[in-house]
Amino acid sequence: MTTTTAPEATSRPLPEDRRASLWSRRGRSTSSSAIALAASLLSMLAVWQLAAVYGHRVPSIGVTIGRLADEAAGGHFATNLAVSMNRFTLGLLAALVVGTAMGVLMGLSRFAEYALADLTMAALAAPAVIWALLTTMWFGFGWLTPVTTVFLSALPFVVVNIAKAVRAVPPELVLMARSFGVSRAHVLRHIVAPAVAGSTVAAVRFAIMSAWNGLLLAEWFGSISGVGWRSRYWYDANQLDGFLAWVVVFIAFLVLADQIVLGPIERFVTRWRNA
Repeated sequence: MTTTTAPEATSRPLPEDRRASLWSRRGRSTSSSAIALAASLLSMLAVWQLAAVYGHRVPSIGVTIGRLADEAAGGHFATNLAVSMNRFTLGLLAALVVGTAMGVLMGLSRFAEYALADLTMAALAAPAVIWALLTTMWFGFGWLTPVTTVFLSALPFVVVNIAKAVRAVPPELVLMARSFGVSRAHVLRHIVAPAVAGSTVAAVRFAIMSAWNGLLLAEWFGSISGVGWRSRYWYDANQLDGFLAWVVVFIAFLVLADQIVLGPIERFVTRWRNA
């Protein structure tokens, strides 16, 4: 009596034309993003230069960059930027951890959704300046004020995006996995997590923008160091070039974080869409 065994399933590599098509599409997407970023940067610089030429109080690009170079030479740039980045990273990480847990809970539990939905919407509607003023009155001048502001500004964006993505996971798929004895931890890891990957990047993007704004305001009102405090220093001194130099740093951080960090991560977690 002879027995036959089924051949082992092997993953076949993509054909050369298919692989070339994928690389071509990725290359076009990257080049289009670079062109769009360059065009946006050039348009902003052009508007800035026109405002400097025809305006009486707007410093030119050269004057602003020179002031920023003076800040760097005096040690203020690196010191205050490092302080702000430490506060921002701590508050954002806390918001991502707590917000992800709350979002998954709201997406999987109707009771949690009913209990936390209104509170989340109220926090989402509150502008960052409200959190900055409240934390300043609560904690005074210190590191806890900007960190808490970052946390409260970013948290609702993470919760809402994660909860929406979890609710979009087909319940039949989860029920099927559970009926075959798959543990809840494996369901979360292998079914829910891949489904919410794209929305997680969107949540991080919105959280970064809101948290960075909150950090600037918290340091403006309730700190004696950081990017926001240094911006207010030049504002109180009525030196628009110094104030604008730190505004450029503030905007540049958001652009670089979106294009250099979040952009590649988003393309990686959603690469299956182009497969």
